[in-house]
Amino acid sequence: MAPATGQRLACDLAGGLFLLAVVVNTTLLATIRSVWIVAPLAVVQALLLLGCQEVKHLAAHRSFLSHRGLNDLAGNACASLIGENFTAFRYFHFKHHLATCNDDDPEGSLYALSWRTRWIWALAPLEVFWVAFHLNRVGGGLVPADRRAAHGLSTVSWLLCATAIALACWLAPHAFFWAYAIPLCISGWIDFPLTQAEHYGTSVAPSGTRRAAGELAHDVTLPFGLGWIMLHRSLHSVHHRQPNAAWIAAPDRLRDDASAAPLAYADFARRWLREGPRLWSTSTVAKAGS
Repeated sequence: MAPATGQRLACDLAGGLFLLAVVVNTTLLATIRSVWIVAPLAVVQALLLLGCQEVKHLAAHRSFLSHRGLNDLAGNACASLIGENFTAFRYFHFKHHLATCNDDDPEGSLYALSWRTRWIWALAPLEVFWVAFHLNRVGGGLVPADRRAAHGLSTVSWLLCATAIALACWLAPHAFFWAYAIPLCISGWIDFPLTQAEHYGTSVAPSGTRRAAGELAHDVTLPFGLGWIMLHRSLHSVHHRQPNAAWIAAPDRLRDDASAAPLAYADFARRWLREGPRLWSTSTVAKAGS
């Protein structure tokens, strides 16, 4: 369902304000030297980085900004922050929507390689880059021939971003650590349960099976206000039910869905610690990931 004109304008305004907040907070972290100020701002930056990853996701669906060029520019910029090729992600993610939790789902080869230990949560900041590598490798092969130029531009985008980050580490270490490295670690630890929760406990179906994807996903509720900073990335079942709907309306759609069964963040974290990591054990997908 495409958002109405009023919702598109509201999304554009909210999206612009979010990007402005990222720029302002990054500038403050790069210029302020007082640890008493930058420490709390680094936590805010971690939440904004999570929002940036949702910008990438929304932009892949062309539902972040109504202007297609600006939408893709924002998607490329946010994907590049963690070394992801935005175009590869877009077609990887499209395939995931077409084959959610069956043997054709490209996410399967990622989870088939997942460690079984709960210590994987501690390594979440490193896993961000492992996932980016896997996604670039698998998603690159899913890009249609007529989109190879866009794929090349996305490659240039993340390489330029990686170069800029490396230069910042050398020339401006204060900015690198407080505006990027420390927030990235915090965001990785916060986000790990959210990514694990997306389709946690869902059975894997044979290739070609189509099921109601909204029933295969989970919504995770966050403490007041955090969902907005993260652009509601935790409402994954809501997203699968209406992938192209306006993101600002996600909380309303959750409230209006009588069948919804959202989980509180802390409740899912306890379940995950009790039951262990999300795995993918079907032989077909395990072979695809080897």
